[in-house]
Amino acid sequence: MRYFEHAHTLIRHGWPPHVGRDGMPRFQARKLRSIVAHCRDRVAVYRDHWRDAELASASIAAPEAVRALPVIGKDDLRSRPLRDTLADGADPTALVRHETSGSSGQPFAIYRSPFEEHLLQLFRMRALADAGVRWSDRIVRFRQLPAGGVRATWPGRLRRALGIHPDADLDGIADASSMLAELARHRPDVVAGYPSTLRYLADEALARGAPLPALRVVTSGGEVLDASARRSIADAFRAPVVDFYAAHEFNLIAWECREGHGYHVCDDGVLVEVLDEDGRPVGVGETGHVVATALHSYAMPFVRYRTGDLAVRGPDACPCGQPYSTLGTIHGRAADVLRLPGGRRLHPYRITGALADDDAGWIAQHRLVQDGEDRVVLELVPRRAPVPGDLERLRREGARCLGEDVRFDVVLVDGFAREPGRKFRPYVVLGGPDG
Repeated sequence: MRYFEHAHTLIRHGWPPHVGRDGMPRFQARKLRSIVAHCRDRVAVYRDHWRDAELASASIAAPEAVRALPVIGKDDLRSRPLRDTLADGADPTALVRHETSGSSGQPFAIYRSPFEEHLLQLFRMRALADAGVRWSDRIVRFRQLPAGGVRATWPGRLRRALGIHPDADLDGIADASSMLAELARHRPDVVAGYPSTLRYLADEALARGAPLPALRVVTSGGEVLDASARRSIADAFRAPVVDFYAAHEFNLIAWECREGHGYHVCDDGVLVEVLDEDGRPVGVGETGHVVATALHSYAMPFVRYRTGDLAVRGPDACPCGQPYSTLGTIHGRAADVLRLPGGRRLHPYRITGALADDDAGWIAQHRLVQDGEDRVVLELVPRRAPVPGDLERLRREGARCLGEDVRFDVVLVDGFAREPGRKFRPYVVLGGPDG
């Protein structure tokens, strides 16, 4: 079944997708019927998790039907033996393994068949083209390299031999001198990396007077891209910054619309729901929990999987005319929520969102730290000295959001230390991995 479905997907794959916006719900429903039937028949964790669900795969006529199935989370999968999360008979040694960074405090291994891996990579290549990357562009990716190094695959070798996206994966936690030297050596057209890594490079290059290559585009991902980071990176590399929202469980989830209408969802690769605390879909413009279903992952399926992220739901059709649904702001991890007196909860973005204003251009980087239920500090690295009133404006906005029973302050710092092997965390909250 899965091979037939993969062939069907390849035929419909394109830029833009050949299924079009009107045909996307039918395409998604077809993929859901296949993956749900597969999970019921061949994946133990879903057979157990869906024991009380009455949804029959054959009855899925629209993507919304999948809401009859319960949401599943990382803890539900981690608590089971690996064999229960893989399709019956799957050999883990023959699969492609990805391991999350564990920034949530919970490292987790994901498995895909080689064909699934390459299929999902096609969706990413399509998104890169949409972001302005040309087939012949040299790409340098700064990332945390796996312990055994990056394993070459035959499609990757063939792609490079044909001159399509010649690329290099480089150590994103190396010192600045090494990374700047690698940039000079590779002379890329496109640079990709965590926002914190790219901003670190931009700041170090400016401090050293070292010229950075002028690029066609910079792509960021893996962390929340805030307005100050975007400004620093775009100015240093003299190129637009396009943010990608991805997760190892799905590869690509969404990427930024070049016309500024939020993020295009990779609808023919993943079904994305944005749900409230009670599991109901939020309205357009409202924030909710991101729940996603991988439409082409059979070796280790993810069906109605709670990603742990918060995002704003956008229009079902992007105003730019592309045939994708949209997300608005990506807020990041739902665990990064401020727990305040009286049981109140507040996402830090309610405070740091003010940093996106034009008059906050003096801020190079920020971190919000909660060191008590009733105390929150906004730490700022200035790009230049603030003018009178800048700090007071931020203090007023933070105090308004937090309430009178929380002490809020804004402090200036010289910078934030880079922690080897860890992403930069713009929010440190009580109960989080760093709080």
